[in-house]
Amino acid sequence: MNVKSILVAYDGSRQSQKALEWAVDISAKTGAQITTVTVIKPPDFSPTGEINEFMYDAEKYYQPLLDKVKKLGRNNGRDINTILLRGNPAEAIVRYAEANDADLIVTGTRGMGGFKSLVIGSVAQKVVTYAKVPVLVIKD
Repeated sequence: MNVKSILVAYDGSRQSQKALEWAVDISAKTGAQITTVTVIKPPDFSPTGEINEFMYDAEKYYQPLLDKVKKLGRNNGRDINTILLRGNPAEAIVRYAEANDADLIVTGTRGMGGFKSLVIGSVAQKVVTYAKVPVLVIKD
């Protein structure tokens, strides 16, 4: 498999940080371009003004995290693109991967409460189910 473009689902969590580190390692071996996609899910039922304020606050919150992503890339000789989208996380990740010809999606897992047998979160599960490219799920 020839990997030229890696998309990392990134939300600042420990799991997504591990996924990013794997992507950087793969990129160092393949020369692939890395793009992180961070998806902000707006509130379901709020007036437009409140949604816009929520999105503005969310973007301010994520900007320092995305700056750290770029710094990690520079420290490892990689240029990492960071994208901030709004919408349903799994749908946005899959759509972005398709629209931008990603060769590989890398995502972390999320535990599901007290059910230790469920090792993959709903976003990661949906990405695995609907993505048309390989998905590497990094277990915490």
